[in-house]
Amino acid sequence: MKSFTSAAVLGLAALASASPRSQSKRQTQPGCIVDTVVGASTDQVAASINQWFADVNTVNSFLNDAPGLISDPGTLLQRASAALVNAADEPCQLMTLTSTSDLGSDVTDAFECAGQDLMRVFGDHVITNLNTIIASPNNTVAVQSAVDDINAFRCCNVLSDASILWQDNAADNGLAGSVPISAPQEDACASITCTQACTGLDNGSFGTVG
Repeated sequence: MKSFTSAAVLGLAALASASPRSQSKRQTQPGCIVDTVVGASTDQVAASINQWFADVNTVNSFLNDAPGLISDPGTLLQRASAALVNAADEPCQLMTLTSTSDLGSDVTDAFECAGQDLMRVFGDHVITNLNTIIASPNNTVAVQSAVDDINAFRCCNVLSDASILWQDNAADNGLAGSVPISAPQEDACASITCTQACTGLDNGSFGTVG
């Protein structure tokens, strides 16, 4: 089992809107498209990675289109609401992939960093910003600021963190080549310069991050 601190686990549980109450295999939680699974099987790890990949693509699509939707608050609201459904599912998959037992003592510094970094930034910089857009789709300044902040933290933290978790879980479950191991980036990432979260840390057979 991963060695995340109790505080970190509680923070992650808060993002997913509910915390697991026991070590049972599947935990039904509000906001989860695919439920969190504690101690996931290989098939459940694959399902979690594939769902997270789908979540990322949906959120990316919204972020790519958002600049052109600012003049159409109705469509903006609809698309942001749909993106929030998938964004809210990402912490559910994060909980699954950081509570698997297969990695055991092979947990890398990069894996620990990625899980904790996602817990730290996801709520404030993705979920809160999407809710801001939904609450004020007519406020073009607030919408643009929220989109910019989501892009900054997804490009510099969330997507690289997710890739680390996907890589390590895929490798340790014999899923290499059958599930995505690199999170796709939204268009804005091409023009955002930053140091990726967890850069310089060891990720086992995948080498040093960055």
